[in-house]
Amino acid sequence: MGDTSIRISRRTKAQLDLHKREDESYDELLQRLTEGTDKWAGFGALAEADPAFEYDPEQIDELRRGTRERMRERIEETDE
Repeated sequence: MGDTSIRISRRTKAQLDLHKREDESYDELLQRLTEGTDKWAGFGALAEADPAFEYDPEQIDELRRGTRERMRERIEETDE
């Protein structure tokens, strides 16, 4: 099979980089992300979760802020 080039924006590349494993090519990454994808996979995953378990909204917000900050930093690094 021959090679094909595709053009993507820096932003899209940065988003792909967030999912790319260290030992993985971009071709392997795209195959992994697109093969066998089921948009309903995971739906209802918490249906059998312990109802006594309580989520701490502050911890979730802190995790979300940290994740967003790391994503911004990686995107900025790729723009340099």
